[in-house]
Amino acid sequence: MKTHSGQADVIVTMIQRLTPRAKVGRLFSRVCKAWRLFGFAIASMTAATAELRASELQVWTGGDRPAFVLPDLNGADIALRSRLGSMVLVHFFATWCEPCRDELPALRRLVARSADAGVTVLAVSVAEVDERVRRFFETMPVNFPILLDRDRAVAKAWEVNTLPTTFVLDRTLKPRLVAEGEFSWNGITAEAMMRALARSQSDPQRPKSSAEGAIGNSGSTTR
Repeated sequence: MKTHSGQADVIVTMIQRLTPRAKVGRLFSRVCKAWRLFGFAIASMTAATAELRASELQVWTGGDRPAFVLPDLNGADIALRSRLGSMVLVHFFATWCEPCRDELPALRRLVARSADAGVTVLAVSVAEVDERVRRFFETMPVNFPILLDRDRAVAKAWEVNTLPTTFVLDRTLKPRLVAEGEFSWNGITAEAMMRALARSQSDPQRPKSSAEGAIGNSGSTTR
């Protein structure tokens, strides 16, 4: 009997020692589950923000815009047609334009996170001296070409009257969406823009919402 009693004591002692560990294990499991749920909630909020940003882009109803070829800061000629097959953001800006200076880093981040989705930006400096633009981008490097529209010929052809103005072109280089004036590119994703492009093609006459109508309120008039 003593032997059996001793074995029982050992088992009880083991259970007592293991119980705190089991509690810790259960607590750890709950923390992991809560963390996964938190991550899912953050991802859902991020996706919702991206969809909201994309929905704020105006549907472009002005028809096709002419193709162009412009020099970049290195003197190389860049043709819009060379981007056929990509989603292209043609971004008209000037270094003296405060909203433009805020948008350029956001566009840089957009390109970085959309590299695998075939999104590219062509930033067009409107009516500025080359050296001024070059000095500006020495302190603010970007990951997309800076093109020089020295005489505003392209800006006029595209009927740009406010800076910044950004056209979103589909993969056939047709303008589908536009942001006239300041626009927040932070949080927007290539996937959300693609869905917005698809909606614009299925319903090209979609009326602007009140949010969409407010986009152009804080831009700068071209000089």
